[in-house]
Amino acid sequence: MNFYLTSGTPEYMERLIQKYPSQDMILLHGKGNSVVMHETEKKSVFATPRKFEVIDGRGKFEQHGFVAMQNIPVFDEARPVFENGVITGIEHLKEERLCIAYRVLRPVKEETYIIITQWTGPASFETWVQSSAFTGRLANLVDSTTSPTQNMFFAKTHTTTFTAPPAEE
Repeated sequence: MNFYLTSGTPEYMERLIQKYPSQDMILLHGKGNSVVMHETEKKSVFATPRKFEVIDGRGKFEQHGFVAMQNIPVFDEARPVFENGVITGIEHLKEERLCIAYRVLRPVKEETYIIITQWTGPASFETWVQSSAFTGRLANLVDSTTSPTQNMFFAKTHTTTFTAPPAEE
């Protein structure tokens, strides 16, 4: 499965969604910019997308809720170890009822992996990040400042957050 991201002004991203109503796209608004996510077996309709391969996931992203994107820059030689650790560490999200959907994304032409999680609200995400399931299994793989495997990352990891405004009827 292919996963594409593109970003721009809120107005431009809203027009993009309106231009392709038959495509399965989700509009997200964050601090300073907006993002559109597009998951498909085909090529993207975006002019300049960031392309990823889905290597793990659950659920279907919806046009509502809170979205967190954990951006994780991984050296090429560390990719197999990282992917195995993340897929094993994120297993518990398959049972997390407050998590609407998630994807682990492998970059195609870049080095930064992204773990996208969609939640019912920001408190649900914060509760997960503070849970023993996250801190015990996943935190070391998504936080370059506390990881005992810091040589896996070539830059600092960071999390960006967004809201998915409900679709207009």
